[in-house]
Amino acid sequence: MIRQIIQSIKLYLNRNGKFYGLSISQIGFVPNNKSLYRLALLHKSASRVTANGVVLNYERLEFLGDAVLGAIVAELLYKFFPNKDEGFLTRVRSKVVSRESLNDLAIHIGLDKAVVAKSDISRNKHIYGDVFEAFIGAMFLDQGFINTKRFIEKFIFPNFFNIKDLVSVDTNYKSRLIEWGQKTKVDIRLVTEERRGRRNRFCCLITINGEEKGKGEGTSKKEAEQNAARSVIDILQREADGNVEI
Repeated sequence: MIRQIIQSIKLYLNRNGKFYGLSISQIGFVPNNKSLYRLALLHKSASRVTANGVVLNYERLEFLGDAVLGAIVAELLYKFFPNKDEGFLTRVRSKVVSRESLNDLAIHIGLDKAVVAKSDISRNKHIYGDVFEAFIGAMFLDQGFINTKRFIEKFIFPNFFNIKDLVSVDTNYKSRLIEWGQKTKVDIRLVTEERRGRRNRFCCLITINGEEKGKGEGTSKKEAEQNAARSVIDILQREADGNVEI
């Protein structure tokens, strides 16, 4: 209780302050051990070595931040989607913590400009996502789980992730199937035909490496392809006993 009161007072007194481009009011706390955050922004090309021979850079904090971020995002999604199954939650979490998402996030909040490096890292944009995870690791050590979770929940999610978009990504079965095919290097083909009659219908056939895998129908080409892709994803997941992520 006393610690919370002290933190509230510090937050009020420093509410107009800045921390790596973010206002103190945005992050919701006043950083204590700033050396942790400096370490989180230290690229391995600029590593420091202690007298005991320990190499210092952001990599250990990245390891920690990856685990902390994954746990926080998992809990938030669990609460956001009380009726969704484990497969859905896993796919959406993967989207949120993907390297592309974290890279964009790090750049949006200005961490890319704060990285200390002695080599050209501008072409390796995945580094910014690594730095964001390290930053979360530093925040966890400095502020604990509650404040770190509050930062993700109150600042990161509302400003950088649209829950409706995350859901639409998950339900775009055709896109998910095609992305999986590209990643696993299998040939996926969709053949969609219109069946004319009293009520026109569309039928989509999907083959994987030349083998017929599933079909779907709908009142539009898009609906038929989505239904077919969903059917194929279900089949692939059943065949793999749920051990395939699409």
